[in-house]
Amino acid sequence: MIIEAVFLSVIIGYIRKGKLSNFENITIRYWYFIIISQILQIIVISLNGSVIHIKEDIFYWGHILSYIILLIPLIANVRLLSMGILGIGTLLNFIPIALNKGKMPVYLPEGINATFDKGHILSDSTTRAYILSDIIPILKPYPLPKIISIGDIFLLIGAFLFVQYGMLNREKKLG
Repeated sequence: MIIEAVFLSVIIGYIRKGKLSNFENITIRYWYFIIISQILQIIVISLNGSVIHIKEDIFYWGHILSYIILLIPLIANVRLLSMGILGIGTLLNFIPIALNKGKMPVYLPEGINATFDKGHILSDSTTRAYILSDIIPILKPYPLPKIISIGDIFLLIGAFLFVQYGMLNREKKLG
């Protein structure tokens, strides 16, 4: 859903006479931690089971570590409103993941079938921090149905605002 928010924000940015080239004026401290975090998540979630096999406890700590690494640049750049909102969203998603064996619990409405990657698990009566889990259905007629969390909403808003800020920023080298 982040891709959709960014795509919509770019369109609105252009309507507001913004430019993608304005991003060169923004300095994001510790930006490389975002890349490291995502590589770690790819390893523990996407490659786990298909390319490599990771023990459950290593999966848990790898997933947790990816969130801790991701929070570093978000906190370091909190001067940007969008980074603060992204940080809140990340933290709100981190809590149920940390409390549920490193996996985000997902509520499925009756009659909905889905498959999960290694980073998600079907919620049940033992789910901890249920309210922060993926419990908000975005169903048809939306073209890309999914279940999102409160944290995801903050991430969407933060991503949208970051693109708006970047595209409309005409100042020299902020940061």
